[in-house]
Amino acid sequence: MFEDSVVLVTGAASGIGLEIARQFVRDGATVVGADRNGKRLQETSDQLGGRFIGKLCDIGKADQIRELCRNVEADFQRLDVLVNNAAAGRLQDPEEIEEKDFYFNYDVLLKGPVLLVKHLAPVLRKSANPSVINIASTAARVNAAKHIMYATAKAALERFTQHLTRDLPGIRFNCILPGVIDTPLLRNYGEENLPALFEYVAKRSPCGRVGKPEDIANCVLFLCSEKATYINGASIVIDGGQM
Repeated sequence: MFEDSVVLVTGAASGIGLEIARQFVRDGATVVGADRNGKRLQETSDQLGGRFIGKLCDIGKADQIRELCRNVEADFQRLDVLVNNAAAGRLQDPEEIEEKDFYFNYDVLLKGPVLLVKHLAPVLRKSANPSVINIASTAARVNAAKHIMYATAKAALERFTQHLTRDLPGIRFNCILPGVIDTPLLRNYGEENLPALFEYVAKRSPCGRVGKPEDIANCVLFLCSEKATYINGASIVIDGGQM
């Protein structure tokens, strides 16, 4: 389905990003996978083969983003798909937030996607079917304790997506809002808490389980395909029906 397509996925070395990269490679695309973890990038490259090109990049840093974008343009002269998936998050009490905590969340979750779209829009326009997918979160719409910085950054990313459809016509922009997905980022909150969390989610979800990375990747590939060329500015919640 994506033969000869060029795809850039951020946060591509684990979790949702890894599964998105895997599915695009499986369907014939060349995937540039950006991640700040060099060891995991190499493991991903070994796993996915020659059509996966790992690029060491911290999506929270503007200079590294510019270099990544220059490399993509120089190597391929066009880009068909951009998936802004890289994530960072920590639970915090509002009264304990410091300036560095603001940037910890917003640099990766919002500034990174903003700058990637800025630099890559001219390259995306060279594609016959350019598509940008921003991975937000149901946290953007659900109030949960100590999620304030992560949640507000994800809410801003959803609104950013919607505005782009007006500001950059000719490129399709869509947003996915995953619920609880079994990823390394989730496990960073503490392995000891996961069994209770998974049981709680399974009981609340009409689908009866926690989400998997492939649940998100399946939707990404559909939205970027020729079957979805009239879907633009959509926000798709993938949480098993909890919301």
